[in-house]
Amino acid sequence: MGLKNVYTFHGYGEKPAVTRRDSLWEALGFPLKDHMVICLTGGGGKTTTMFSLADELAAMGKRVIVTTSTHTFYPEDRKVVLADRADTVKDFLKDREEWHSGHAGQVLVTGQPAAEGKLKGMALQELEQLSSLTDVLLVEADGAKRLPLKIPKEGEPVLLKGTYGVIGCAGLDAIGSPWEEKCFRWELAESAFGWQTGKSLITPDQAARILVSSNGTRKGAESMEYRILLNKADHENRLSDGIRVMECLGEDWARRCVMTSFFTS
Repeated sequence: MGLKNVYTFHGYGEKPAVTRRDSLWEALGFPLKDHMVICLTGGGGKTTTMFSLADELAAMGKRVIVTTSTHTFYPEDRKVVLADRADTVKDFLKDREEWHSGHAGQVLVTGQPAAEGKLKGMALQELEQLSSLTDVLLVEADGAKRLPLKIPKEGEPVLLKGTYGVIGCAGLDAIGSPWEEKCFRWELAESAFGWQTGKSLITPDQAARILVSSNGTRKGAESMEYRILLNKADHENRLSDGIRVMECLGEDWARRCVMTSFFTS
């Protein structure tokens, strides 16, 4: 999959509208820092977003390591180093002239083999050492069973020490859908937010509250740079749903929110 469109929101409180941006990195508005760690949390779209960011950063000449602190799918079309220790990755890179030359960006994936064709993360203290080997470390730090929305349980997400930025993801196909079908750990809605979900459908306001709440997607990221990503803005109805979510976020958070759609292969 590849990035098709990315949008940001403007005109809050007046006539709401979205603007198409040239790149996801530009739209997110993170400053580029040395040995930067960015984690992705929440619902569907994390893996696709992570690799889209990795490719954009590589096109900018950056060295990028992609990994997970939980589980992610094994990318068959990427260079993967199977490792349970940072030193294994360091040894692999030591003699790779292309990694150290600075002439072109690179993307490397690492993790341990896991069941069902997946990769699982190293121990946290090992993962945290990977940032010294790269310009940007991208970490899938949450799992949602491919559902578009998630309420985290205790111990989730698994954020690395030293994380600079967190991208909280959700799919716009959650809006107007039953909780049981589109929200991972929907049964936590009552204890986390006081909502009696019953047979009700997910509203834009509820999705927005999950995305910015310390009981929701922003859990553990309160002191970090936080961005919101609404995926599956694939047609006008979804774009309209995205605008409704952004309006519910409030002006400050809406400025730190982007919408995306991706080509399917």
